[in-house]
Amino acid sequence: MSIPKSVWRWAFYDFANSSYILTYASFLLPLFFSTILIKNGYSLGAWGVANAIATVLGVIAALIIGKYSDTHNKFKAFKWSIYVSFFGMVLVALSITSAVSLVYYLYIFTQSAYILTLSLSDSILPHLTRGKESYHYSGFAWGFGYLGGIIALILVILLQKLTGNDYHPLVFLSTAFFYLIFSVYSLRGLKDVHLNQPAPLKKNSLLTKKQKLLLLTGYWLISEGITVILLFFTIYLSKEQGFSNLKIGIIILLVQLIAFPTTWYGGILAKKYNPLKLLGISILCWCISIILLITNVGFIGLIFVILFGALAIGNSQSYLRAQYSTKIEPYESGFQFGFYSIASEAAVFVGPILYGFASDYLKSQKIPMLFVLISMILGYVLIWKIVKE
Repeated sequence: MSIPKSVWRWAFYDFANSSYILTYASFLLPLFFSTILIKNGYSLGAWGVANAIATVLGVIAALIIGKYSDTHNKFKAFKWSIYVSFFGMVLVALSITSAVSLVYYLYIFTQSAYILTLSLSDSILPHLTRGKESYHYSGFAWGFGYLGGIIALILVILLQKLTGNDYHPLVFLSTAFFYLIFSVYSLRGLKDVHLNQPAPLKKNSLLTKKQKLLLLTGYWLISEGITVILLFFTIYLSKEQGFSNLKIGIIILLVQLIAFPTTWYGGILAKKYNPLKLLGISILCWCISIILLITNVGFIGLIFVILFGALAIGNSQSYLRAQYSTKIEPYESGFQFGFYSIASEAAVFVGPILYGFASDYLKSQKIPMLFVLISMILGYVLIWKIVKE
């Protein structure tokens, strides 16, 4: 089935932002933190604190600017948030060797700007489609995003080898400009799309306040687990499994290669089958991957960790985004996706702090990972209770 041009251009922001979340937040900076900054007195708990502070700032901005964008100019708000995110990425890149002490704080600034931009991007989906098409288009964009992450990660690994320095400024700058170029391409295709709609005289709510609160709590519990895994996975492989940066990069790359087509196809499946059940399958895949990860089942087990993790990582997040877009009205999408950001991103405020300090105390991430698994299951139970009604 053909994808509308407007959806294609919107998907290019997922293509762009995957470069940031994959190379900066999930690969380069966690390893930089655990190998360089940790020598300056930072612990795993401090990495969790940095992400927590960035999240608080990001979701507050998402609520305020999201509300503003609903009644003013959503396109312009989205555009400037992209530029601020790019500016932060450049500052991080330039500080890696010249001002190491500033990297911690610049990351907080950049991550909060990224969270704002992601919220504004998600709020565009209800303006492009409604109903089950939301799952199709969300899955397409999320899967297409992994392709961007793959290209950006390959570029980063190549530059690491060419420069002989895993943390050379050019390595970081390559991702910053990759993000900018494809974000601008997305913007150029969205400028003629009507992203602001007048509020109706009689406002209707698809969910009661209680239902929305329970639904967002379910999103938060699942996002809690996903966020922790994304932030600590590379550190786990490095510190507890003894993998080199190159091997970790290859593992992440394999996850992206599998997640690219499976997330795309997952969106198509949601048009034919029950999206709620498909979300449950993705949570099951997360559980299998986590259990295998902490049981040290060797090379074969690692293959299944990669496989089930790749099946879960994109589809679970894509289904959540699409599901929420069908439960809100387009005229208030910016404000409502601000709340979604609180649910999906504020997981960083609690989970990584507790997870990081628990890992420090236990000198291992294995037991904390079990609580991640429980959090995801409880989250799905709450969502199932509301959506099935």
